[in-house]
Amino acid sequence: MKGKPKITYLKKSLWFSAILLVLALCVAIPSFAWFYRAVISAYAPISSHESLYIGAGHIAIDVENDVFDPEVTLEDVRYLYLNGIDATDTEHEYQDFVFCVYGKSISKFKLQLAYTTNNQFTYEIYAANEASVDSTGAVKYITHDETSPQTYYYKATGEAITGTYMNRTVDGGETIADSSKHTATYGSYSSSKVNRYAEPIYWQTDSTITGNSSHIFVKYFILRVWKGDKTVNDRETDVICIAAKSSSSS
Repeated sequence: MKGKPKITYLKKSLWFSAILLVLALCVAIPSFAWFYRAVISAYAPISSHESLYIGAGHIAIDVENDVFDPEVTLEDVRYLYLNGIDATDTEHEYQDFVFCVYGKSISKFKLQLAYTTNNQFTYEIYAANEASVDSTGAVKYITHDETSPQTYYYKATGEAITGTYMNRTVDGGETIADSSKHTATYGSYSSSKVNRYAEPIYWQTDSTITGNSSHIFVKYFILRVWKGDKTVNDRETDVICIAAKSSSSS
């Protein structure tokens, strides 16, 4: 699939309250009102003493000084590419992509997804650990250090993280969003003018994920994209938002 990821960050929008990542899949690049309303800040933490970010692949930590160490490697979220999905590859039912949530003074958080449904992909999120070698099922990640790029491997642990869909329905054999979140997404813009596949489905983890209430932390995850019964690569774009919502005060 062609097309480059489209990335933005969010401090607060809809029911999200952390950093929002937007990635475009496939070829076309549609314009969604909810997409543009999300672009209200660039790389902003929740607050000065509590920080929560989403990154791509490996993030280095200076444990002794309790800081992230950009001199070692700080993989920006712009390196989370999802434009390499091959729908014609019938040998593999899904493709995995590693991302991370990193922060400081956040005791717990939830993950959230919002995605459009042009391609009828199915998404799952797994907790992941860094693996020492390239083993079966491991996701390979190469850092973007021009001088000395490093290779890391990550493996999913356990079952997919459970969550709740807030507005998912099935119509005509296709999984799409119902109308319950239309106003929150598009405001007063008429639903009759919005393509049914442009209404995003919203999902949130059922349980909180442990961070660290007083120190820095990094948690790795794998986004699994199930391709389903697809045979062509030249398909319309989907937009996927991944958010990490702080739950430290709740």
